[in-house]
Amino acid sequence: MLLYIAMADAYAVAVEYNNALEGKCLEFQGYLAHPTHGLPAGSYTDDTEMSVANALVLIQQPGFFTKLAFADAYVAEFKTGGRRKGYSKGFQTVLELVRSGKELLALIDPTSVKNGAAMRAVPIGVLPTVGKVLEVATLQASITHDTPEGRFSARAVALMSHFALYENTVLPGLGRFCQRYLPEEDVRYFGDAIFRPWPCGPVKASPGTSVAIATVQAVVTVLAQENSLMGILRQVIKWGGDTDSVAAIAWGIASARYHGDKLPSFMERDLEGGSTKTGAARLRKLGELLMYKYQ
Repeated sequence: MLLYIAMADAYAVAVEYNNALEGKCLEFQGYLAHPTHGLPAGSYTDDTEMSVANALVLIQQPGFFTKLAFADAYVAEFKTGGRRKGYSKGFQTVLELVRSGKELLALIDPTSVKNGAAMRAVPIGVLPTVGKVLEVATLQASITHDTPEGRFSARAVALMSHFALYENTVLPGLGRFCQRYLPEEDVRYFGDAIFRPWPCGPVKASPGTSVAIATVQAVVTVLAQENSLMGILRQVIKWGGDTDSVAAIAWGIASARYHGDKLPSFMERDLEGGSTKTGAARLRKLGELLMYKYQ
């Protein structure tokens, strides 16, 4: 799961909110660097780094999770990754300042309505019960995105991940599954995100709709319409907007169903420049530990 999140993230970030490299991206010949982000080609972003942090909490904690455990993991993984750029401006500033999860919790303003809580929620789907999935997704969202949009988007992504891992029905059933288990207020206010197809075009905030809601809607849509990892990635690139978040979430969820798909060899080989500290081997090992613990 973590390896697939990272590969999609690192590939799709080349066209995040900038379609200058769309044509080259759709050739799938190698990782490309975003024109302005400053990350080397093949580097993943905060989407993966925070997903890894969440996974580490799930692996290392005995089953009782706290905000402090997640906050500690975010700070530690930021350091492990070399204090990489690419987080939202405000969160990046806080991470650069703090030395512990306690300090992070003291400084952070948890009122974001963006998709940061959703982009790191895929690993939570491994938890064995829907109740625990919802509880932990909400808990980790509350650290940075303690808003209706933030909590809903995290819960929806974690539920979709759980569905892909534990249910035997096809992925177009994701919306109905979310409707069944999401809190009533989520469905009342954000039901369109799980029932109405994404209307194509860049995945981004629009008047009255946050990027968190747009991200959930795009993920539900692409997982319902495409039946391969490369098909998912191709469509996300064509849409544009917050490509790395949508691709990372969608591939993380879909990896449970399509992990046998043949992918270009560079995607695993060149991820993170082949780093043993942050690259494919570590992500594969952590993913195995995560699945071993809960499945």
